[in-house]
Amino acid sequence: MSSPFGSWPSPLSPSSLTAATRGLDEVRVDGPDTYWLESRPWEDGRVVLVRHLGASGVVEDVVGEGVNVRSRVHEYGGGAYAVRSGTVVVTTMPDLVVQVVESDGSLRAITPTGGFRYGGLVLGDGFVLAVREDHSGAGDAVNTLVRLDLDGDNAEGGVVLWEGSDFVGRPALSTDGSQVAVVTWEHPNMPWDTTTLRRAALVDDGPLEWTVVEGREDISVGQPRFGADGSLWFVSDDSGWWNLKRDSGAGVVAVHAAAADFMLPQWVLGMSDFALLADGRVLVHWWADGVGRLGVLDPSSGETVDVELEGVQFDQLQAVGDEIVVRVGTLSELPSIVRGPVDGPFTTLRRSRDEGLDPAYASTAQPWTWTNSAGQDVHGVFLPPTHPEAAGPDGELPPLLVFVHGGPTSRAEAGLQLARAFWTTRGFAILDVNHSGSTGHGRAYRDRLLGQWGVIDIDDIVTGARSLAEAGHVDGDRLAIRGGSAGGYSVLRALTTSDAFAAGTSYFGVADLEALATDTHKFESRYLDRLIGPYPADKETYVDRSPVHHADQVRGAVLLLQGGIDEVVPQAQAEAMAAGMRAAGGEVDLVIYPDEGHGFRAASAIEDSLTRELEFYGRVLGFTPAPS
Repeated sequence: MSSPFGSWPSPLSPSSLTAATRGLDEVRVDGPDTYWLESRPWEDGRVVLVRHLGASGVVEDVVGEGVNVRSRVHEYGGGAYAVRSGTVVVTTMPDLVVQVVESDGSLRAITPTGGFRYGGLVLGDGFVLAVREDHSGAGDAVNTLVRLDLDGDNAEGGVVLWEGSDFVGRPALSTDGSQVAVVTWEHPNMPWDTTTLRRAALVDDGPLEWTVVEGREDISVGQPRFGADGSLWFVSDDSGWWNLKRDSGAGVVAVHAAAADFMLPQWVLGMSDFALLADGRVLVHWWADGVGRLGVLDPSSGETVDVELEGVQFDQLQAVGDEIVVRVGTLSELPSIVRGPVDGPFTTLRRSRDEGLDPAYASTAQPWTWTNSAGQDVHGVFLPPTHPEAAGPDGELPPLLVFVHGGPTSRAEAGLQLARAFWTTRGFAILDVNHSGSTGHGRAYRDRLLGQWGVIDIDDIVTGARSLAEAGHVDGDRLAIRGGSAGGYSVLRALTTSDAFAAGTSYFGVADLEALATDTHKFESRYLDRLIGPYPADKETYVDRSPVHHADQVRGAVLLLQGGIDEVVPQAQAEAMAAGMRAAGGEVDLVIYPDEGHGFRAASAIEDSLTRELEFYGRVLGFTPAPS
């Protein structure tokens, strides 16, 4: 069947992306049982703690109806629950207290309500370690590491174990509970810039005596883990790549040397990018040739052997005994949680979606590398339009939709994403860009963005889109771009500095860099010092790179989709951008979702925004979308 690109009938409607698709995150193990957090758009984005009982195979909710298991430490949260020997503790929205899950499923609060937030939970014997963020005073919130008694009232918010740094990461606790380790960092650094790893003996009385394990300028370390022998494992990029290191008490040693990243940027407190196996080996994941890899690292040789598990995207690594648990995504299947022996076979415990997408509709992601204007290699993922029963008219090339990830330190993965299949099944080609600053290509690639945000990344995006047009894969006159948060900034910046794109959609994107520097939460309040320059010393650069001040230079139509309670990029930024474009006679639509924050969670908002976006491209690029 021949029909115009963009108008193909798709099996994926906006509602189908939310009605049956779960988000799976923060996987943990407790003996034979496996736990994870499950976000459910059809429950207004509620996050539920779920477990798979190894003895029976039963999957059940751990918390009751209406309970929302989330943390808001560093605003993005993470580490919202912990489990050990059947004991479960959670942090919940909106009260943000720490609660013990009793045997009957009821919750018992162990922290007071008020100005405290907790996250990065780790259970010990009768206590829980937590990152505490105190919002009760004036000025910036105060971050500390605290110990909470599971049977006490913790009226003061816990016993402070570490204080004095701007930020605190999720702690590590030794198997016997005698030692603790934690990563800290200071403004203006983010956790992938410069961090410090400390360890201490955990004593009941008196302050802890902390020792610095690793902490040097422009070196980031993360994800400390104690081995059964008391050695401390962590990831460091002192080699230029996030590789594993170990402190056994006789000094820090590199476990291996690989030109690959073995960790993701630590945006949240619940991440797990490696796991220690009982036999002394380490379960790891990394990226090579544009796709994710999963393997077992032998510290005695530094060699890594692939795990025989099909997939191109691996994370949330856990190990217990001789079994491992992994969240895995393939080219044709959404992420699933699987468990089994290292050598297999593996059992699927939970799928993101019970009914998968027919593989005939799944576009095969292809690594795509091009050269930017500076002659540097840039990487991304290319997906051609795919439909078993539809094709474009003879001689016609498909429109291209460029995806720009957030962060801007995040990365585009090769695994199947319904958010991309929604477009490829309709006749769009997609370039998901890993511009300079993205993760997975080493420290030097990340550091290209320092001082250059809004410049080099935009050049990467524009040259990437044009490279596909020049190669004859897409129609160079029908290029569109979309992104959220930092990716939304890239959308607006690209439209104000180039004529490459006919249309752009910004989801809660940054329009005013000055406002972001002066009116955002603590975690990112100094982020731009390194990406752009110190404010207000470099005020002129902030103004020059802010799309809101160049609304009259926008080339292309713009759709702005914004949450009304967004604390990261407030609604006022989208309103100012829309007003500037309208005053200049530009084509702009602004839609506010009053109950949404930074990232849409409710099915109604997700479905409505996708519907509007599809209609927007149809109007601008000249096609009529098929009925959904």
